[in-house]
Amino acid sequence: MKDQKLAVGIIGLGIISMAHEKGLLDAQDMASVVAICDIDEQKVNQRARPYNARVYTDYRQLLADPQVDVVDIILPHNLHHPVAAAAIECGKHVLIEKPLTMNSSDGYDLIERAKKEKIKFSAAENTRFVQAYLEMEKILFSGELGDIYSVRTLIAGSEIHRLLDTGNWKGKAKGSGGGVIMDAAPHTFYLLRWLFGGVRTLQATAQKLVDVSEVEDNALLFGELNNGALFTAQFSFTTEAPWTERLEVNGSQGSVIIDHITNPVGILYQGTSDFSGRSLDIPYEPELWKIKSIASGVYDFISAVWNDREPSVDPADANYAIYAVEKSYQSVQSGDTVTL
Repeated sequence: MKDQKLAVGIIGLGIISMAHEKGLLDAQDMASVVAICDIDEQKVNQRARPYNARVYTDYRQLLADPQVDVVDIILPHNLHHPVAAAAIECGKHVLIEKPLTMNSSDGYDLIERAKKEKIKFSAAENTRFVQAYLEMEKILFSGELGDIYSVRTLIAGSEIHRLLDTGNWKGKAKGSGGGVIMDAAPHTFYLLRWLFGGVRTLQATAQKLVDVSEVEDNALLFGELNNGALFTAQFSFTTEAPWTERLEVNGSQGSVIIDHITNPVGILYQGTSDFSGRSLDIPYEPELWKIKSIASGVYDFISAVWNDREPSVDPADANYAIYAVEKSYQSVQSGDTVTL
């Protein structure tokens, strides 16, 4: 056991940062927040107060802090690569909010930098820690569904208020690198790689309903997985309902339907006469499932640094998701099916 806790610096206090903080608090036996950085001086002072943490408004100053061991980067997409690269150069262990970067070449660059410096590096990809998907992994491993024929996913909610705000980075092509495909599809591509071996071919189409936004807010992808199954993935920023993720897996011996805003969350059906199905052991927490999974991912990374093990989210898998995003945009632009 180490004599001293890991010292964590948080860079960026966006919407998702509170879930990251929960994960850090859950890991308080291994780590403590000692520094926080954000360009909003009032916000950073307020958030740093409970931790008695040092305050910075320039990330370079935080990275120069010799007492910081680990940095948690929660910034607009276009800042992921430069800030993470600087953190690695300073010898800090780095957790970065998804998407890993805005393109796979930058992601590969960070992976290689981290290997060279022998530091822990990962993406905060909460998909790996969602209880429903962990249950899905068990079912697939058990073989209950037989051969997998098709997979369908949906990530939907509303970002209309942020897309309408012309000063918000979410609707800016430069800050976000793209719309709903860049923001939501990494989750699905990570899931498809983890549980089904990844995507072989895909075709994508996208739509922009919010006129003042520069990025797409709806998209539909379909194609073939490496295991031979067909897949369909839909993403929406204009769904006026609680945020949800839906997963349907259809096999030769049964099907599973998971949706985080339905109760029960998951049901396994075995045959056309199985109208009641079997409820899966997944808690119904429509307001908390995402926050808890993000916090679990942050906890896992701190544990990996503390125990000198590899994080559960391999950054290569997170970077694969970005590669698939690039291919999706290629298909949107060309109208053709692309091969991964």
